[in-house]
Amino acid sequence: KQQYHTENPNAFLKMASLPAFNNTSGNVILLSNNVRIDQLDYTEKMHFPMIKNPKGVSLERSSLKRPTNDSGNFRSAAASVGFATPGYKNSQFLDEPSLTEEFSLLSKTFSPDNDGFEDQLQINYRLDKPGYVANINIFNDKGILVRKLCRNLTLALAGSFNWDGLNDFAELSPTGIYLIYAELFDLDGQVKRFRKTCVLASKLSQ
Repeated sequence: KQQYHTENPNAFLKMASLPAFNNTSGNVILLSNNVRIDQLDYTEKMHFPMIKNPKGVSLERSSLKRPTNDSGNFRSAAASVGFATPGYKNSQFLDEPSLTEEFSLLSKTFSPDNDGFEDQLQINYRLDKPGYVANINIFNDKGILVRKLCRNLTLALAGSFNWDGLNDFAELSPTGIYLIYAELFDLDGQVKRFRKTCVLASKLSQ
């Protein structure tokens, strides 16, 4: 682990280049006048699972509104832009929707091919009070459980989850229709259940 610090607020503007970061894992800490502004804890496991060799592939932040270390908030840069977008808008950036439903999908279709367009299924929620805990499962069109997305996870008042299309064995699920089933409960015994369908799509072969 390395930490870079300076008392000069303009020092980073004069740096010829950023320091090198470990490829496998590391911590990036942003400081201002000895106050920690933000921190990213990264590992190479955050990369798109179908990438055989992540060397030279940048991790990009998708949302500035979600916590930095929120699961799925950093993803591999899209192959269509050369796996990096220095000086440009992140290829994996997502515009945060105005949530009006308690439980919704950003898009009903996604294609986990790392082309920078709808690579993950984003599941959004907005609750009326704190204290809910979530269990979210994903089933295929035959009713078979393919992914336990979260178990007994304490929720914020609003947030999101991401499904990368992988099953519980880290294998890419086949194209088709899937059911997202969420069960939210609190300590008072109140239970909310939601069902949403989505389509995992793929490009047509030439």
